This record gives sequence, C-alpha cells and structure tokens, in this order.
Amino acid sequence: MSQSTRQTEAIHYWYQRPSAQEALANIQVELDNILPTCFGYHLVQVADLEFLACYESSKINHRVRSQPSGDVLAESEHLPFDSDSVDVLIALHSLDTSNNPHQVLREIQRVLAPQGHLLLLGLNPSSVGLLRILFNRLPWRSHASPKAVLSAQRLNDWFRLLGLERASVRYFAHLPYPGTASRWSRLLRSWTHWLEAHRMPGGRLYLIRAVKQVSAIHRPQLTRFRPRLRSIGLGKSVVTSRQTKEY
Repeated sequence: MSQSTRQTEAIHYWYQRPSAQEALANIQVELDNILPTCFGYHLVQVADLEFLACYESSKINHRVRSQPSGDVLAESEHLPFDSDSVDVLIALHSLDTSNNPHQVLREIQRVLAPQGHLLLLGLNPSSVGLLRILFNRLPWRSHASPKAVLSAQRLNDWFRLLGLERASVRYFAHLPYPGTASRWSRLLRSWTHWLEAHRMPGGRLYLIRAVKQVSAIHRPQLTRFRPRLRSIGLGKSVVTSRQTKEY
C-alpha cells in the first residue's frame, strides 16, 4: 500500500470522529463567509476523498467537483482544465493525499486564472505538539502521519515560487475530544471553541486563502489594441527673404 493510499485512509478514518466532524462544520461556515466575496465564471472543488459540495454559498454559476464521485474523475496531479481558466479552486486535502504535492501545487497554479482564489484545506503537522504527545495513547488520536503533510509556514515558500500570495489562514480542530457527555469532553470542546474563535494557531487543520498574482513583466498587455502615436514626417521649412519691388 502506497503512502498516499495510507494517508487517504487515515484522513477518511479521522473524519469519522465527532471532533473532526464539528471542525468540518466550522470550516464550512468559514467557506460560507469567503465564497460570496470571490467572483468569476468557473469554480472547481478538487479532492481525492469523498466530500460533499462545499461551494453552495458561492455566487458563481458554473461549479464542478473533481473527486471520486464528482462531476470530473481526475487526479490532483493532472487536472483536466485549461490554463488560466478557473476563478476559484477549493482543494480539500489534495496535498496530503498525493505522493507529489509539488506537482499538485503546480497544477493548481496553472489552472487558476490571474487574481484567482485558492482555498486550501490541509493537515497541520505542528499542531499542538505537547498535547499530541499527551494524547498519543488515547483511542481518539490522529492516525495521519505527520511526515506526510506540510505546514502552512512551509507552504509560504512554495507559494512565492509559484506566484501565489497568501491572504489569510485559519486553524481548526485544536484539541481532540470524544463524543461523550463527560465533563472532560465538554471541557476540551469548550477550549477548542475558544481557540478557534480567537483564531489561534496550532490546530490540526488549516484553511489557507491565497490569490494568484501576475508580475508586471508577465502581465497580459493590451498595447496592440491601443492607438499608437506615429511620428509624421515634416518637410524642411524654407525661409525666403522678402523682395521689394522698385518702381
């Protein structure tokens, strides 16, 4: 079994937990706040897992899901879309479930239109390291390998190389808790809500919003449609002296 397959199964198993389901609901609320501010003609949701449509709040009419049970069946490393054609792209764990996350980012950068928006959901390997050690032996620990995922800080360097500018980042699922009515579970849940409400880092999941920038050198020019100033050749002026006629 490949590393990407194991990671996909681990993420799928992790999302069955109550704390992960609640974190996914909070992420959907955040998407509902962001998507109405993103405009364009085409929206694509990319995922190698089974995800419901997360773009219902978007005002874009043409919306496509590229996932195992979606409208388009394709791998994240090879998206079947034209270059500079997608205005909004939602990538759900596309980097976490791929053997070549660099290629996934290159494909995302290729299909995104200039000033297009990327909404990237991923696993945070540096999520509350001490608590991960404390909860390592508990039955609701995360089964995802931290070596197979990328942190939001490391993605900044990749974004700069690809011309993507990070606009915002939010963290979710800070603390794991079982879906019971125990006092300990309620306490962990309240702490998680407080950390998410105050936009604290260190959550198990991150949601990054990035914009594809186009440099001034490669920015499309419309000079051929603009009237050009042409120099008009003028003849040399001839200076003649007045001659007075004597009578």
